[in-house]
Amino acid sequence: MAGLAGFLPQALVGPIAGTITDRYSRKLMMILADMTVAFGSLLLFITMYFNEPSIALVIVILVIRSLATAFHMPAMQASIPLLAPEEHLTKVAGWGQTISSFSNIAGPAVGMSLLAVSSLEWVLLLDVFGAVIASSILIFIHIPRVSRTEDVESASMITEMKEGYHAIVKHPVVLKLTITMTIVAMLYIPLGTYFPLMTRNHFEKGVVEAGIVEVIFATGLIVGGALLGVLGDRFDKIKTMTAGILLMGVALFISGIVSPSLFIVFLVMAGLVGLSGPLFSVPFYAFIQTEIQPHLLGRVFSFVTSLSLLATPIGYAVAGVLIELTSVATLFSITGILIIINAVITSKAK
Repeated sequence: MAGLAGFLPQALVGPIAGTITDRYSRKLMMILADMTVAFGSLLLFITMYFNEPSIALVIVILVIRSLATAFHMPAMQASIPLLAPEEHLTKVAGWGQTISSFSNIAGPAVGMSLLAVSSLEWVLLLDVFGAVIASSILIFIHIPRVSRTEDVESASMITEMKEGYHAIVKHPVVLKLTITMTIVAMLYIPLGTYFPLMTRNHFEKGVVEAGIVEVIFATGLIVGGALLGVLGDRFDKIKTMTAGILLMGVALFISGIVSPSLFIVFLVMAGLVGLSGPLFSVPFYAFIQTEIQPHLLGRVFSFVTSLSLLATPIGYAVAGVLIELTSVATLFSITGILIIINAVITSKAK
């Protein structure tokens, strides 16, 4: 239930949130989203400080955070082309991915360290301070307003949502890449849950080795993002995407067929899977920012994100059935083959 509360509202509200983001100030949307997250965390802090919070309240807070993310993500992605030159969009996205990966590693480590010397509610209060600091910085950043071709007053919300949908389906390359990325997300995202299972069941290793796999995977993400931050658009975006998807597919396939005695090979493959992630996701977002008109970007990014989020449960369901019928190693191999097929499809997107 917590997992559904964390992603389903964002997936369902995404197209509406993207439309509102395109209609009004993107800076304001990001600030309101951050402060909504701060309000939810503050409410949970107060409840935990004076009483024992109910599971229902935690679920409600997760829903609030998910709804806020539905507005924040497209507003941020749609603002980047207004701040960075087109020729540097891939570099910007690469460094953004690197910072995000660092945060995903450092955040839990800092949180656990603070839990050792404090209580959960006080650690939670840091989320409030973080949102306030982020919003305060945003106030001083000038994000240009987008000139719109349609009449805001006369256009209905449904009409504007359709414009975002049509911006994808009427651009053949963007449509093909969106479908490919949705399929890859459906195949790839559930595997994060099964890396520890692979370590335990196939290679017969313990908790320490599973932790090492996670660290190497996260390091691969950082290296991949930094690599694109340096190289930028030196290579064609679609070719870079193809290389990233192909690398991921090959690494997953090898992970599934390698002998249980060769755990070191699995470690290398885990690093390559992490490295491949930014290689196909970063150029994809940069490609959309380049190809789609700025006043439509919020809606387009919301549609793309919603598709990936809605496809994820399907991926988990299919992966669960495959593991029950075969093994986790077979799941990795089959997923690798399917992702390689998607790499071939991506290479023919133009």
